[in-house]
Amino acid sequence: MRRYLWIALVLGACAANPPAAVAPASSAAQPSGDGPAALASPTAAERAALRREGLAAYEQQAWATCADLLARAGDWYDAACCRARGGEPDLAFALLERVMADGFRDVAHLDRDPDLASLRADPRWSTAVAAASANHQAYLATVEPELLALYQADQADRARPYDQIDWKTVGPRDAERRRRVDELVAAGRARVADDYYHAAMVYQHGENVAEIRRARELALAAVKLEDGHARARWLAAAALDRELMYQDQPQKYGTQYKRLDGRWVLWKVDPSTTDAERAAWGVPSLAEAEAQATAMNAR
Repeated sequence: MRRYLWIALVLGACAANPPAAVAPASSAAQPSGDGPAALASPTAAERAALRREGLAAYEQQAWATCADLLARAGDWYDAACCRARGGEPDLAFALLERVMADGFRDVAHLDRDPDLASLRADPRWSTAVAAASANHQAYLATVEPELLALYQADQADRARPYDQIDWKTVGPRDAERRRRVDELVAAGRARVADDYYHAAMVYQHGENVAEIRRARELALAAVKLEDGHARARWLAAAALDRELMYQDQPQKYGTQYKRLDGRWVLWKVDPSTTDAERAAWGVPSLAEAEAQATAMNAR
């Protein structure tokens, strides 16, 4: 499965979680399974709900149901995983073809995903890998390479558990990355949404309110260029939450956690924010955010 990253930025820490569901989705106007889309497209809240139900079906190994729900949510990759798990290679490859047409480029994930293991001996597998590789090369030609490299270095420094990171070493590297991001953005080297997203993520690991505010500005610049940029939308929300947390105020969406007495806790959340608002910015429901703290403490 490709569980979209919900990067819970907590004083520099990251965690992964699938997007949350928000409200029960009506199936009346949804696309049917892997087939043609219905006239009415699901809303963001409906897609989130469909994805939640699909992931629940995945956990129950109800492969056909999982594939149907995730395809209706527009999550073609994870729907393909369910078809592969269910022993339906033709349907799995048809979905992967759509995934590649949409620009999927993570060749490393494709090669190691255990859900797709049953497909790798099929002659069609090499075609899927080649398409992902071509997408990756095409993508590299569209983005600012140094901003991408700064982003990747930022993420690499956070690949280990929070309490195993040498922050005395990482902190100065973070500061240097922020300095270089400023130079590149000022020089007009950020041109596409991903450039601004990469810059914003580097700034999200800032040390003060002004730096976190800068992260939000950069994330919103990415959203302005590409409204459907899911990661940038989430990051804009997370940056606002972190800015509020740094000021000891309740966060709006519920993306931030803090370690207290050796345990992770969800930072206080403004109770007036609805799950529909969270879904609009790609943020999990409040219930899932609270459950995430339990999962983090279980690791």
